[in-house]
Amino acid sequence: MLQTWVVAPTCLPHVLRRCPCGSPRSRPSGAFRVNAHHKLLDAWLLVLCDSCGRTAKLTVLERANVRSIPAVLLDRLHANDVGLIAELLQDPVVRRRNRVALDWAGAWRLDTGDPA
Repeated sequence: MLQTWVVAPTCLPHVLRRCPCGSPRSRPSGAFRVNAHHKLLDAWLLVLCDSCGRTAKLTVLERANVRSIPAVLLDRLHANDVGLIAELLQDPVVRRRNRVALDWAGAWRLDTGDPA
């Protein structure tokens, strides 16, 4: 008998990044910061330390020409799209650039179809 199980996300994963206070974990704040330098844009995903609440920035875009960025991506950055946050956290290029890892503990739920 074939059973279908579904792995569903319950929240965003924690970011493993050392804070100056000594805490190894941060959580995504749910916000982006976008900064313009003439025709160049920088964009960061903001994360908060679990222990002290200090804000850190994970680089998403660095000195990117405005014309090279799709309008849909800019709209999602300005809207603080949670789906975009999840996509960027799973992007290996973003994780490597920022030297972070993810802690998925407690971020998933397994739906087996059992009512129990």
